[in-house]
Amino acid sequence: MLINGCKIITVRCRFCGRLRKYDFNVFEAMSKDKVEYRCKCGEVNVLVSKGKDNDIGFEVGCFNCGDRHYHNFKLKEIIEDNNMVYCSHGGNLFSIESKKIANQIPLEGQANIGNEDKEIHGEDYFNNFNILTKALKKIYDLNKKHKIDCDCGNAKINVELFADRIELKCENCHSVKLIFTETEEDLSILLKKDKIILKERNISCIDSIKEKNKDIKK
Repeated sequence: MLINGCKIITVRCRFCGRLRKYDFNVFEAMSKDKVEYRCKCGEVNVLVSKGKDNDIGFEVGCFNCGDRHYHNFKLKEIIEDNNMVYCSHGGNLFSIESKKIANQIPLEGQANIGNEDKEIHGEDYFNNFNILTKALKKIYDLNKKHKIDCDCGNAKINVELFADRIELKCENCHSVKLIFTETEEDLSILLKKDKIILKERNISCIDSIKEKNKDIKK
């Protein structure tokens, strides 16, 4: 009997919204205490840990509700079956499937695209994908340190991706912070920030042109 311990984990990143696929080796997971699967933006999408009696635990960031969920599988379930797990609030949480099944799912380049275009796009959609990913990592790091807030007192900020920028939006007062991601100068300005504050009920931005004009005024 051939036992196939190689599967694909498919999950949508709760931070940047991109659909990610990871090679998952069941036997590697059983031999280590923990295995992390990170998104390019820096978010830990899936944390796998071994449990008792050949159980394998999955801690997964949920795109649907924003929380982290926990789910245990028996080793037999993972090896013999294709598994789809759902968020209790509705929507897919993640799947563990054979490579044949998983490869039938298109790897959507972008899920959380802003209102400029409702279609699903790949990396070519973005003006500078390399700058975008570095900017997302910086934003993720600031968010993890609780350094992104709004003047209104709300700390729950949504992230939307556009071709030329990232938009941070306050869920409470609907203020917006525009972060442009087209040039190295745009990225340089963002990387210097030790915190990001949205202006209550207002639109503000972080970009190289604005910073240059500020220097000229000085």
